[in-house]
Amino acid sequence: MKNCTLFRSRLCYFSLLLLVVLQFSPTAPARAQAIPYARTFLKSKEDVEAALKGLQAYAGQKLPIVDGFVAMGEQPLDRYEHAFYQFSIDLVPNSTDSTVVKLSAKITAWYIDPDPSKAGYQVLPSNGRLELDLLDRLGEKFGTKPSIYVPRTNFETPRPKIDSSGNPLPQSSRSLAAASNSGRGSSPGTAPSDASANELAALKSQREIEQKHMLELKSELEGLEEIQHNQAHPGNLVVVKKSRAPVLARPTEGSKVLFAASADDEFEFIETEGDWFHIQIAGVSRGWIRRSEAESMDPRWNAPGTPAKAEPESAPMFKVTREESGPFPGNWAPLKSMTVKIFWVQPAASPTISTAPSEKREFTKSLFERAWNDAKGARTTPAGVVVVFDTPDGGQVSTTMAMLESWMENKTSGPVFWQQCSVDPPELFSAPQKK
Repeated sequence: MKNCTLFRSRLCYFSLLLLVVLQFSPTAPARAQAIPYARTFLKSKEDVEAALKGLQAYAGQKLPIVDGFVAMGEQPLDRYEHAFYQFSIDLVPNSTDSTVVKLSAKITAWYIDPDPSKAGYQVLPSNGRLELDLLDRLGEKFGTKPSIYVPRTNFETPRPKIDSSGNPLPQSSRSLAAASNSGRGSSPGTAPSDASANELAALKSQREIEQKHMLELKSELEGLEEIQHNQAHPGNLVVVKKSRAPVLARPTEGSKVLFAASADDEFEFIETEGDWFHIQIAGVSRGWIRRSEAESMDPRWNAPGTPAKAEPESAPMFKVTREESGPFPGNWAPLKSMTVKIFWVQPAASPTISTAPSEKREFTKSLFERAWNDAKGARTTPAGVVVVFDTPDGGQVSTTMAMLESWMENKTSGPVFWQQCSVDPPELFSAPQKK
């Protein structure tokens, strides 16, 4: 977990972007922005969305290989494995019976490097094969093959360079020279032609737009710097003090080295044991690092002999370690092969402690209510909600959005609702009590 490092990276990005704008605007031509693949279908937005759900376009899928699906980069493609892609889809109604489908594919894969510290998941650029394939399949579903739609506003036309006063430079004034040649025979005091005046007005308007964009970037950069200045560091992080610090599988000398951490890397603190910090690496992956090579943001956990639990007694029993939208992870008929909201849950104090059935049910109830509130304002609603307990005894609870709606609107009682849910194993909860 690297909250602060990611924040600094974003801040550096905006600083670099502002520097580029200041250096090249307005004399440098604007570069064309990347646009998603798009097509227009003679169908309503509702029909298109239903067809996309039938094609499972909103669910992420695995890729057997990356070769043939991504644009060539700096690294060899045979070093990537566990590839996965997810579409970002935007439906824009053109009229009551016409819809523009814009989409792009985000591809991620695990990069294998001889240096373990450089290995990890990376985002790879799509070469368009996935996007075009989905658009073709959507066209076949509707019985048509419409042409690719690209808004004209996304293309730029060549324009002459201008100096700081907004006047065309001599080497870029061929259009003005042409206008001058067409006006030969006029007296020296004749006003410039309409074409020249229109071109100057267009250049001036473009320059004003670029200056406005530069001011917006500058304002956002100042806002990020203020946030960084006022940001409070979370207390449940462990920061690595020196590079090449080994993260081990167990808190013993000679244990397997999982990887070498870099200086200033940050990880979520779980507990302490003797001279070791127990840390969360990513998802359910965990490791141990020596106290001498890292320090906690909370000074209480830096000195040997401090209590092992990082959370106070009044803290919630569980915490959400990850939440995502994806295919239903099971065979329950009401949600099979459908896109659902998934919460991954662990005990807040330690992933190894046992928890009571009633505590699991109460925390599941709070997550169901949270998912219901989130769905009310969302553009797309998942088919259901799943809570996965990443605990020693495990467990998974699932409900459809229709069942959840009936319960939240008091059309179904609490005991009936829990009986309708998929609870695996069945003894995960104690008998539900009336609300």
